[in-house]
Amino acid sequence: MFDPLLGQKTIKYQETEKTVNQELEHVQTYLHALSEGVCQGILFVRLDGRIADLNELTARFLKVKKAECLGVKFWSLFPDDLFGFSLRESLRFALPQKLIYKRVRELDLEISSSFFFEGPPSAHGLFLFLRDVGEIQKLREIAVRDERMKKLGEMATRVAHEIRNPLGGIRGYASLLHRDLVSQKPLQEMAGYVIEGTKSLESLVSNILHYARPVKIEPKSIELGAFLKQLGRFVKVDPAYPPHVLMEIHIPQEPLLVPVDTDAMQSCLLNLIYNAFQAMDEKRGVLTLSLLKPHEYLCQIDVTDTGVGIEEEHLAQLFSPFFTTKLKGTGLGLVEAQKIVKAHGGQLEVRSQKGRGTTFTITLPLKR
Repeated sequence: MFDPLLGQKTIKYQETEKTVNQELEHVQTYLHALSEGVCQGILFVRLDGRIADLNELTARFLKVKKAECLGVKFWSLFPDDLFGFSLRESLRFALPQKLIYKRVRELDLEISSSFFFEGPPSAHGLFLFLRDVGEIQKLREIAVRDERMKKLGEMATRVAHEIRNPLGGIRGYASLLHRDLVSQKPLQEMAGYVIEGTKSLESLVSNILHYARPVKIEPKSIELGAFLKQLGRFVKVDPAYPPHVLMEIHIPQEPLLVPVDTDAMQSCLLNLIYNAFQAMDEKRGVLTLSLLKPHEYLCQIDVTDTGVGIEEEHLAQLFSPFFTTKLKGTGLGLVEAQKIVKAHGGQLEVRSQKGRGTTFTITLPLKR
C-alpha cells in the first residue's frame, strides 16, 4: 500500500540531494577557478596515489597535459621521488614534508605539502604546492640591475652636466682661433678638428642626458588595430620607405581597446620599423606588423623582418645603452623603445635567426 508521507519524504530527500550536489559543483568550480588564479602550482594526490587535481601552472612545470594526468597514479607518470622525497611513503604514513628546494624538469622549484583529511575518506589526500623560485630570482636580479642602472643614470647625468659647460667654452675659443687663423691654413685646419671634436662630445652628452630622462606617458584608450593601420599608411608615404620592401599588416577583426600614449608608442614602433628597413638594405624583403591577443589581459604587437638577422652574441647586449652594430648610430634607439614599453607596463623582447630575420615583440596590458 502506498504511503503518501513516505513519498513526500522521498521527494524532499531527492530535492535535498539535488541541492547538495549543485552546491558541491559550485564549490568545485570555485576551487578550480581559485587554483588556476594563484601564482603557484597546485597538485592534489589521493591516498591511493591517484592524481585528483592539478592546475595549469603545475602541468606547465611538469611538461604534461592536465587531462592525461587526472585519475592516473602519480608513479605511473613520474618517478616516486620527483619532488625530492618518496611520495609512496609520504602517503602511506601521512607525513607532510618540510620545505624542499629541488630542480624539476629544468626548473628550480620550492615544494611544500599539506595533508587534507576533511570529508569522506575518498577525498583525503596530499596537497603539493610548487613555486618557480628561479623566476623569482630572475625578478630580483632585474630589480637589482634596474636599481644599479638608476644610480648609474643619475651619476651619468651629473657628469654630463659638468662636462657640458667646459665643452661650450672649448668650442667657443676654438671657433675664435679658427676665425683668426684664416691666413694660416694648417693651423686653421687643426682648430677645425677641435671644433668638430667638441661637437661630437656635445652630441654624446645630449644623448646621455636624454637617456637619463624618465619617460612620461599620458595613456588613453585607443583601438590599437586602427592605430597600427594608420601607422602603416604613414610609413608607406615616407620618402625613406625603401621600394624593395613589402609591408604586410595583420590585424584581428575584433576591435582591441588598449591604454596607450599614441605619440610615445608611435615613436617606439617607428624605431623598430626603420631598424627593420635597415636590416633589409638593398635586399628584397617583407616587413610584417601583427596584432595578437595571446591572453585575456594582454595584447601583442610583432614587428618582423626578413633581413640579415642578429648575431646570437649580440642579442643579450641589444638593449644596452650605446651598444650598436651600425656604422652610424648612437645605440640608444632600442633603449628608448624599451623605456617607452616599460612605461606602459609592458615588455619588449627580440627573437632572431642569422640570415632569416628578426622579430621584436611588444606585450602590453589591456588594463592599467
